[in-house]
Amino acid sequence: MTNSKPPPKNVPWLLQAAVYGLGLSSTTMFYLASVVVPLWVATIESSPLLIGIVLGSRHFLPLFLSIHGGALMDRLGGRRVMVFFGIVGIVIPLLFPVMPWIWAILILQMIAGLSDSMGWLGAQTLIGKHMQGSTVYTARLSFTCRFGPLLVPPAIGWVWDIFGPTWAFIGLSVWGFGFLACALMLPRHEGDPATTETPKQTRIRFRDVMPRLVDYVDAFRLLSVPTIALIVMVSMLSHVGSSVQSSFYVVYLGSEGFTGTQIGSLLTAASVAALFGALSAHWMARHFKPYWFIMCTILAGVLSVAITPALGLFWLLVMASAVRGAANGATQPIVISSVLRAVGTGERGKAAGLRGTCNRISSIAAPVIMGALAEVVGIEASFYLVGVIATMLMGALVIHVKRSPALTETNKIYSEE
Repeated sequence: MTNSKPPPKNVPWLLQAAVYGLGLSSTTMFYLASVVVPLWVATIESSPLLIGIVLGSRHFLPLFLSIHGGALMDRLGGRRVMVFFGIVGIVIPLLFPVMPWIWAILILQMIAGLSDSMGWLGAQTLIGKHMQGSTVYTARLSFTCRFGPLLVPPAIGWVWDIFGPTWAFIGLSVWGFGFLACALMLPRHEGDPATTETPKQTRIRFRDVMPRLVDYVDAFRLLSVPTIALIVMVSMLSHVGSSVQSSFYVVYLGSEGFTGTQIGSLLTAASVAALFGALSAHWMARHFKPYWFIMCTILAGVLSVAITPALGLFWLLVMASAVRGAANGATQPIVISSVLRAVGTGERGKAAGLRGTCNRISSIAAPVIMGALAEVVGIEASFYLVGVIATMLMGALVIHVKRSPALTETNKIYSEE
């Protein structure tokens, strides 16, 4: 890997808290919106197609602008970008109740989704810049982010039930202040302390914030780095499992007679297991070669979803959901660290943006492909086919690693940590 130096030993806790807080606030905002926005859209629009388009639009701008956001952080500094999107995260929720039109919700959803995505992207990039992508810190980030889905969505649902939609959206806006507060805690002059690299611009011009073709070319050129290409492909396979679990998994279980409470409990089991998975990530990184661990664990997570129709009993579904959550929690920090370590300090934003873009492609494509399979072979068989395809693709990646001298060389235990 490009960056093999040991991580800084004494990263200030205030900086760590700011970075972890950015990750927690941005990811939790997504789950808050996943409760409030569908309820709000359902009061305005009855067409399932339009409702689906509006809810899916949250991923649209991150698909095209994740690389641009990462490049902005490389060029202008993470603090400036995070402060801007922190303000966006406060303002946008307040506009939903005063603009109760489907086209307005569509636009607001896209902007809000970009804000959430940039917060998570920024947290990863800042760990790369200040902490050299160490799994110690990525594991702490992943662990911290797991608390949001556990605790906050039920609270916002209660606000909706008791006080109504306006106060629920105000609740989203209030949560956005946590994002902004963490952004303001970031150092004004950042950069890798070991290299003293800092963003060159001190004044921001309009052209500085516009997307640049060269940034996209540079980002996709990172796929020529064997580690980046491998981790991006493996990460996309992981998002196949996540996309299925957040779409057809729920549809299938509902059709089989499982209640909403039971389905919610399955997702909670995944979140709890992910907490423990994140705690184990650093230990795993010190005892297992990263590529083998990531590939085996991610495949186990995908297969735990793919075998859903064969389980039937609730307690078996709980166990499978826990496997899925633990796999995600344990691999996410190592995936992030592997990407950040493979590039120089000035490219870590682009690298994180590239991974985010490819993950969005996978998240959008997986339900569509599975839906097409279900049309032909039925929904039950489509689960199994997803598992077979994932196994074949992961097997091809294993063979690729074994045959690649460059990947064999970089597939080392993180002993320097």
